[in-house]
Amino acid sequence: MHGSILTLLGGVLLALTSCSSNAHDRDIDERSAEATVGGSKTLSFPFDGGVGSVPQGWSVGTSNRREGSDDAVWERRRDATAPSSPNAMVLTDARNHVGQAFNLCWNSAISMADIDVEVAVRVDGGEEDQGGGPAWRIGGENDYYAARWNPLEDNFRVYSIKAGERLQLDTARVRADTETWHTIRVRHVGDSITCWFDGEELLHATDAKLTQPGGIGLWTKADATTRFDNLSIAGAASDL
Repeated sequence: MHGSILTLLGGVLLALTSCSSNAHDRDIDERSAEATVGGSKTLSFPFDGGVGSVPQGWSVGTSNRREGSDDAVWERRRDATAPSSPNAMVLTDARNHVGQAFNLCWNSAISMADIDVEVAVRVDGGEEDQGGGPAWRIGGENDYYAARWNPLEDNFRVYSIKAGERLQLDTARVRADTETWHTIRVRHVGDSITCWFDGEELLHATDAKLTQPGGIGLWTKADATTRFDNLSIAGAASDL
């Protein structure tokens, strides 16, 4: 549903974006599409605004970072395989991260509680962990929700992370090709969470640990290096 809305409105969204120039738009950066339909607004981030570093308005952090280690390296890179080629957002280096170190890259210019978020994911590598997914209601590097596909364990899971402590809310078995892109979608309204993998509804959870609006971003665990593209967010127009 979410993807089809973006497809139908593609031309309108791009036209609206080219006309947008206020300060809030500049803070968000990398937005290629925007529209308001029936009180709901949709934003899309293909990460095609440039190469190297993260877009304006985005932050990088690490939950439970080991003393002496740095944040993982995130940057936009050329990627002809990306769904919205030529670029993807890539976690390129997390060599010093192990165990419960969670890598986070997020846009704090957006603050939302109820959301419908979708992102394309492709595995690059990782010995301890692989894969990743979206994060939302981000209050900082230690407080947020995240959904993750992990091909090393053939699973798809949704978590709450509060004060750096991760709690698994639901899990499903998923076996998927690591050489191709896959889509993760999450809908979180109130305390109800539903997650899809490649269009299949697999996870359901109820959780009220984090109720405040927060940022939207990307997440991996430990040494997982991962590519992301086509991050899109739908929510109340007043929140975006």
